[in-house]
Amino acid sequence: MRKAVHFKQDPPFDTERWSYGFLVDTIFPRDTWVHRLDISRAIAVEMVVTPEHDGRIVANVVAEWARRHGQRFALTLTGPAGGRWESGDGGESIELDALDFCWTVAGRTPGRGLLTTPVPF
Repeated sequence: MRKAVHFKQDPPFDTERWSYGFLVDTIFPRDTWVHRLDISRAIAVEMVVTPEHDGRIVANVVAEWARRHGQRFALTLTGPAGGRWESGDGGESIELDALDFCWTVAGRTPGRGLLTTPVPF
């Protein structure tokens, strides 16, 4: 019988235990992607972004962010990787660039309101 392998995390995710599959399928690609954004911003070179590639990563981050905070919201992310997401009526309305959204929920810059909900990268 196979036993699942789970890994303990560092803060702010230290109460979670992630499976190896989650690390390989979700966290490692996101981590590489956000480091790409880190580097592009550090050297002041605009990151080339496409809806087909980057848009899928952003949508995945939005889905996890929404699940983690569990509140109603209307989110509009601009730029090639952006889109619009909603959950319920009357929640917080947020509009910003898709890369800035990911930058914020990854903890690279402070957020306000629902943008204080961290997403692991």
